[in-house]
Amino acid sequence: MSAGAGSGGRDEPAGREERGRRKAGAGTAREAVAQERRVVRQVGFAQAALGFTVNSLGACLVLLARDLGTAPGELAWLSSSFGAGLLAVGAAGPLMLRPGPRPALLTAALVAAAGAALLAVASVEAAAAAGALLLGLGAAGIVLVTPALLHGPDAAARLARANAAASVSALLGPPVIGALDAVGANGRLALLLAVPPLLLLAADSRSRTPATSGAHDRRPPADSRSSLPDADTAGRARGSSPAAQRGGDGPGLPTARRAAGAWAAIVVAVSMEFCFTIWATTRLQNTGLTTGAAAVTATAFLIGMAAGRLAAPRLLEREVPVVPLGCGLAAAGTLAVALTGAPAPVTAGLLAAGLGIAPLYPVTLARLVQVPGLTAAQSAAYGALASGTAILAAPAALAALGAALDLRTAFLIAVLPLAAILAGASWSHPGRK
Repeated sequence: MSAGAGSGGRDEPAGREERGRRKAGAGTAREAVAQERRVVRQVGFAQAALGFTVNSLGACLVLLARDLGTAPGELAWLSSSFGAGLLAVGAAGPLMLRPGPRPALLTAALVAAAGAALLAVASVEAAAAAGALLLGLGAAGIVLVTPALLHGPDAAARLARANAAASVSALLGPPVIGALDAVGANGRLALLLAVPPLLLLAADSRSRTPATSGAHDRRPPADSRSSLPDADTAGRARGSSPAAQRGGDGPGLPTARRAAGAWAAIVVAVSMEFCFTIWATTRLQNTGLTTGAAAVTATAFLIGMAAGRLAAPRLLEREVPVVPLGCGLAAAGTLAVALTGAPAPVTAGLLAAGLGIAPLYPVTLARLVQVPGLTAAQSAAYGALASGTAILAAPAALAALGAALDLRTAFLIAVLPLAAILAGASWSHPGRK
């Protein structure tokens, strides 16, 4: 009996150690879940503020021109502040993300809040210009940080959800501005609604967390023979499945070539989006609508974008080839926008184009994030550079085509080839059987 007691005494410390290990494991799992929820909350706040402010810039600049007694064309350069900010933070991205995404997110939120507040209350052109530039830089910083926080095999679905928050909030900006202006208040004051969420985001980003060092994490090495999950399948495809081979690059391709292809795909996707974002209202005006009615009706494109991005994660989980299907729907919408002359079919075309274009940016960005051999900081910076290039170049190119020909022909010449190129690239990856 004494031997049994002695044996039990010896087993008791081992049992306590085992229970301790189990508790530690459970605690680690809870911390991971809590950290994941926190990242989702931060990205949601950031993207909602981004969508609201950036899509309000056009309306705010029209009101600013009225308040300053100047022509809107003289302030048009302020609308390019977002694209210029993307180029700036893209060039400095690896340096900005070196300490991790958290400090960059904190800085971006504060800069965007300051810019929104200044643009909302500015009474002179210099102050408004400073506000627009700060808002553009802060919004660009949010774009930079988002993929660094959401990288991983399921990046496409996570980025689609994040962009859905931006698309939904984008619907609120112009109507709120118009409503405030209609009741006698300055519509630009609507930008102040974005300041509290941005300040809350900054405060939430201040506390230290061990899981925000993802910007340092590396993808598999460029010559790795392990299968890379395809962005179109949100990480569900594995190994040599048809879905993975349909969207992933061949394992032998060098990192530079993969990154260049993914970068170009983002430029194409964002170019298609901003051609409609910038010129949809003008196209509707050409059908005979007044400026106000055209601005309201143009939200059909934003509605399509919001609906498409809300649906995209589920489609990705079911391994639906959203890029070629989206390009096809965008092409059909473009034909309706360009070849019809009545407001109703043009509006329907904008809605269809928005639905088709919606998943293209998150999926192409996820492909860049998943390039083997790139750090999260590098892929985030390249993504910001690609978006900035498209935002500055595509609407200007469409405007030049419209001036030389007409806007309807410009949509056909600009958007349809882009859709064909992106759809073809999606189906022609070397890894596809």
